[in-house]
Amino acid sequence: MYRDDKQVIIGRKSFDSDVFEYLLNRFKEAFSHSSLTIESAFKELEDLDFIIKQQKDDMSNQFYQLLSANEKREISDIVKQIIVFKASYLGTFSEKLDNSQKQVNRLYGDNLTYFDSYWPYYIKFDSEGNFDKIASFHSLDALVYNLPAYNQAYSKAYNMQKDNLDAFDYAMGLSEITVPEIIKINSIVIRSDPDKVDGFKKTNNNITTASFTPTDKAKVPYEMQRLLAEYKNGFGEELLDPNEQGITSDERMERVYKLFKREALFHIRFERIHPFNDGNGRTGRIIMNYNLLNQGLAPVIITGVMSREYKQYINNFDVDGLAQMLANSSSQQMATWVSLTKAGISVKKSQISPDNSKLAEIYGYKPEDGKKTLAKIRGLMMLF
Repeated sequence: MYRDDKQVIIGRKSFDSDVFEYLLNRFKEAFSHSSLTIESAFKELEDLDFIIKQQKDDMSNQFYQLLSANEKREISDIVKQIIVFKASYLGTFSEKLDNSQKQVNRLYGDNLTYFDSYWPYYIKFDSEGNFDKIASFHSLDALVYNLPAYNQAYSKAYNMQKDNLDAFDYAMGLSEITVPEIIKINSIVIRSDPDKVDGFKKTNNNITTASFTPTDKAKVPYEMQRLLAEYKNGFGEELLDPNEQGITSDERMERVYKLFKREALFHIRFERIHPFNDGNGRTGRIIMNYNLLNQGLAPVIITGVMSREYKQYINNFDVDGLAQMLANSSSQQMATWVSLTKAGISVKKSQISPDNSKLAEIYGYKPEDGKKTLAKIRGLMMLF
């Protein structure tokens, strides 16, 4: 990637620096959500949200809001007693309850104030409009049981997403990827994990869905150093500049493909080493995008739809298969960036969406028939 204060060159396309920053930030948000681990955390959050909302009663809240200040205060005291009692029963507090309102207010204020915006929807009133303590006691069951889990799931999902974004930003600011920097990237990726293990794995990991055994923990430092050294050497293959003047389009495509093949080989080996106890996939894909951008190639996103095929390439050590997947994903990203730029995007025009239906018009490229390279690298012409 060539970059100065005003221009960034990706795939022989020139972007204004501010536009590139917008496009990269837009990509980064989508990239963070492409992680199956992060998506799983958000799915857990979504499921808990659905359960909590099932028993939510808007009419109860509306009725409660119409009450006088004194009536609200009396109901609030009772509801806090119920919530603290139920929370204590579930093991939230080690402190024995003495049933005083002073203790209830302290325990509630120190630990349970996040219930405030929820419980008015779960209390019950009888047919005469009086607060029904017994019905409310039972109605609050699901809320007390699920809301703490929802609160934890919320923090987990958004912290994981933030950690992934921060790790991406950290990597993009590096001048070079080294083993210590890879360890640092992973430490940011798993920063909010209460069970995180800093540095390379301390115990051997087993991937239940994999057909291979990850590298033994004792061999990880050596294998990672060897992987980086061989990557820098092109894995023994000469890599030529695809932007060289005077070469044919077929030669340019072949050179670009070799860059993707190097990234695919690095990524497969990295994932099969599985150097960390957690966050290997997220760390590996951040490194992959760092490498692509620094070679003037658009970054890639491995979507949920692609995940099964992606894992098969790693399981089967299918370098060509993964290289084609990366080339296609990078090409699609490039098409989006060019489309947005042609639509007149600026940093302030964040509402513009990509229009992929005009790719032929944007690129004006028709692959020649019978060319093995172009047939093999579907969509790669969009990059250059």
